[in-house]
Amino acid sequence: MGFHEFFGSTIVPDRVRSIRAVDATEMGFYDYYGEYYFSNSQPIHKVYVGIKYEALFFKKTFGVSSGLRFYQTTAQLDHNKKYDSFIWLLREDEQSADYVSLRSMNQKNYYVSLPLEFRIFPRKRDRFFKNYFKIGGAFNYRFSTNYKIDFQYPQMSKYAGEIKDQILKPCTFSGFIFPAFGCRWGRNKDPWFNLEFQFPGFIIAQRKHAFVDPDVGLGMQFSVMLPLGSPKPVKNKNS
Repeated sequence: MGFHEFFGSTIVPDRVRSIRAVDATEMGFYDYYGEYYFSNSQPIHKVYVGIKYEALFFKKTFGVSSGLRFYQTTAQLDHNKKYDSFIWLLREDEQSADYVSLRSMNQKNYYVSLPLEFRIFPRKRDRFFKNYFKIGGAFNYRFSTNYKIDFQYPQMSKYAGEIKDQILKPCTFSGFIFPAFGCRWGRNKDPWFNLEFQFPGFIIAQRKHAFVDPDVGLGMQFSVMLPLGSPKPVKNKNS
């Protein structure tokens, strides 16, 4: 199990409009204050769980692992500190336009993933505590997307379904690569406990999220590994 945080620039959908302030001028018109780029996005949060098998080679100093992983990514588009909402263009034609006022939009994406990881133990000696280095990646398939929309006025919630259809979804297929440094507790014949720090991490996709264009990510992973098979018996020198 583990988590990642991906940081980058805000993606503001084309339907987000500036904030209207009721400010009558001498000519009797209304001005618009605030621009769409004042809306802010949170980092992409990723949490995951999975199971994998690792094969060890070269006296258990080099490992190759793969398996199956499920994870969720979440990011949110908020209003800025100056305003408590932003405007979303619901529909328009040549004569009129309809808008709704939103406080935030949250998008959650669910994936099934096939990881592939390579791990190296610099020291050959079987110690209870060992450091290791890893480089890994994953091939991801997005199978579901959910939304949570916070309207400024509750009566506008009837438009939630129409808005969800207007928000772009990330690519169905994507990739992920990362290097890592970790620590292992446990000897070769016993269960292992691994804790590793992954940085930097990169998402590979043309469209990675609706609200965030991530540049880089960092994360941590915790795993428990159980040895398969029986250890070789030790020969008695006196026999």
